[in-house]
Amino acid sequence: MKARLFFSVVAMLLLASCTEDTYFELKDEYRPAEKAVFSAFMENYKKTRTGISTYPISGYYSLFWTRGDAISIYDGRNTAVFTTENDNSSFAEFVLAEGQIDDDASEYKAFYPSTITVYNQELPAVQHYIKDNVENFPMYAHSQNKDLEFKNLCGIIQLRLKNGSDSPIRVSSIGLSSVNSGMSGTFQIGGDGAAEVEGREGVSLICEEPVSLYEFAGTDFNIIVPQGEYDPLRVDLHLADGKVMQLASTDKVHVKRSGMTRIEMTLSESSYESSLEMIPVTEADVDFTDR
Repeated sequence: MKARLFFSVVAMLLLASCTEDTYFELKDEYRPAEKAVFSAFMENYKKTRTGISTYPISGYYSLFWTRGDAISIYDGRNTAVFTTENDNSSFAEFVLAEGQIDDDASEYKAFYPSTITVYNQELPAVQHYIKDNVENFPMYAHSQNKDLEFKNLCGIIQLRLKNGSDSPIRVSSIGLSSVNSGMSGTFQIGGDGAAEVEGREGVSLICEEPVSLYEFAGTDFNIIVPQGEYDPLRVDLHLADGKVMQLASTDKVHVKRSGMTRIEMTLSESSYESSLEMIPVTEADVDFTDR
């Protein structure tokens, strides 16, 4: 994205005589990026996107940038926020919205969404339900110019839920957790580009309005989690009537970076019991391109 960034330090040594003081002047050659434009695309020139397409094509879901998307860019010293006006596009140009960075940096580090920065490298513990989509899909790019090649940091667990009871079921929120792997909090980026969470905290998906489940048609809830092996995966379904369904997988649930693991469940009255009900997990991994 940036051509090159370097700090030129000019040392001026003034010696009038052997008895005079020595002076040093340090000067930063700093070019603000007020009008800089960063291009965002995906590794191997695949499409970079932040929303999921409705249907997979050849086994892949597409992702796309949406108007108003914001990324944070770090120039080695400062961080700024850039936004795009491109919408439903595989390619996006980002312009400065807040802060200031050098327009001629030697390298840049960028995160999506902009709430993730080098100083706040955390995966959120709370996500918000978006019908047939995700709110924000975390990505990272490291570049020596203004072309940002983003890679997905996480994967997706897609819960496809059906109502197998005689009573209405409306979901207010869903909590995911696992005793052996964290899903939110401070993370590092592994050699394969995947986020590696340091703690053991879970994640919650909040529905602004309760979402109804149906008998024959499954309702999808997409929850972003780091790559990992969750054994078991614990699912807490908080319902609009105040009841909680507590479930756990009978086997390991695998999630890949930039991949989707689908879990289909039909809920029944027995799921209302306070103790954990062990349920089988049906997985159908559907990969999608890096955004």
